[in-house]
Amino acid sequence: MWKASLVAIVVYLAGDALLDRLLEPLGLGYLHAAGALFAGMLAGGYLAGRGFVPVALAITLAFSALTYGIVATLRDQPVLELIGAQHPMVSVGSFAGAVLGAWAGMRLRRTRAPQA
Repeated sequence: MWKASLVAIVVYLAGDALLDRLLEPLGLGYLHAAGALFAGMLAGGYLAGRGFVPVALAITLAFSALTYGIVATLRDQPVLELIGAQHPMVSVGSFAGAVLGAWAGMRLRRTRAPQA
């Protein structure tokens, strides 16, 4: 599970940087985080197979908490106030992307696994 989690994080970070560079010139820069999250969880879900959805949610929660913490510190604003000011769909979208990516990765692995 650690290998799958590490792969999910690395693919997410690399995908975030790559997709930002690719989508920004097209005016679609707002999609980079969702695409990177989906790619990371798809890779992690593929490696982990069953049971990856809870790990995907934990990774997403950790990234969300880190992001809110950093942004709140930079704005010199309490974290709860920042969370209250943000649209709730930002966080819901991250969790939906994590679940969808992990589920798709698990399904992909299950369909490609040799039958015993």
